[in-house]
Amino acid sequence: MDSVIPQKRPLDSTTPTPAHTYLTRAKVSEQGTPITKTSNATVNKFAPVIAYRTIDFEPDARFSNIDDIPLNTRRGFQYAPCAPSSLLPVLKFASTDAPPYRAALNVFDRSAATELLDDFSAVTTRDGWVSARANVGIREGNVYLEFIVKQSDSSRHVRLGLTRREASIEAPVGYDGYGYGLRDIHGNTVHLSRPREFEGLQEGFHAGDVIGLLVELPIEDKLQDVVREQIAIRYRQHSFFEKLDYIPTKEMDHYLNPVTVFGEKAVRDTNRWKPETLKGSKVTVYKNGKLAGIAFEDLYSFLPPNSELKTGHPESKFLNNGTLGYYPTISVFRDGVAELNAGPEFVNKPEDLPPNTQSIQEVYESHIADDIVWDIIDEIEAESISDPTFESFI
Repeated sequence: MDSVIPQKRPLDSTTPTPAHTYLTRAKVSEQGTPITKTSNATVNKFAPVIAYRTIDFEPDARFSNIDDIPLNTRRGFQYAPCAPSSLLPVLKFASTDAPPYRAALNVFDRSAATELLDDFSAVTTRDGWVSARANVGIREGNVYLEFIVKQSDSSRHVRLGLTRREASIEAPVGYDGYGYGLRDIHGNTVHLSRPREFEGLQEGFHAGDVIGLLVELPIEDKLQDVVREQIAIRYRQHSFFEKLDYIPTKEMDHYLNPVTVFGEKAVRDTNRWKPETLKGSKVTVYKNGKLAGIAFEDLYSFLPPNSELKTGHPESKFLNNGTLGYYPTISVFRDGVAELNAGPEFVNKPEDLPPNTQSIQEVYESHIADDIVWDIIDEIEAESISDPTFESFI
């Protein structure tokens, strides 16, 4: 029904008071049917809705940002869980596993603007381009993994690929020389911020697509020369190992932007420095189980001296602390969502994989075993330093 809103009486009581009316019933369309308003209860979050998105109403409750842990930031440190151990009387702390106790996205190794699914398998953000890396890297051999695209369209985007420790997690994969990525738009490959056409993915990839990567790296003896320098710290009532992280080098920065003087126009460098490569390495891409082609070959080497730790001691900046490698990485933009499938069960496993191919889950299990071995070695070295009469059995 129509209602009348009372108005303040004018100074002249003889002046008629204007009446303002409003309708309490729903508006009616030209066809005579009432126009209903969209509410949270009437929106299907998994179906495309014109002019509305899930984030316009409420964020997906399954995604959250864990803020009570230290993150691997550009300050030059990286973190991992640890726990007190009576089996290591000198070091007193040992490496430990953390939920979800399997290969997944690393809760420590991501941008603070990201939000992770409750099992750490998928990532999203409400901001611009940010990234999240897996909790284990690929160092050698043949490894297969899958990325499942959950949300990607004209306004929400994802990029998928591999990054090294030095790559920025506040930028998309492929932004610098430390990563190799795939764009959802047109399926371009991206490296050093340079997109290139990739014939096998010209249609790009969207929600529902499964992108598989077969990473093939050569076997390197140098990977066994590991020197871990880490300390146990207390952060918000929890214990973590803190160690130096690898930082971008001036040579690689110049390789991305060959400008030596501020404001100088970039010119072609005929004697340009080039990074060392891993001969024979390559990344093969599959879309929904079908071969798309080889996206990258001869990846840049991550072994010292191609990687440098952030340290004030020149003699120790070229050490391998056991975290070098290429990490599966997901980059998201404005509500884009993608999931890492670490295996060993895959959605669309190709039939032409090499017989010795591992899943990321298998690499993760080997990494956990390596941590136990290195804890024992570190304890023996610590005992030999604290007690000169100590005789090692190794």
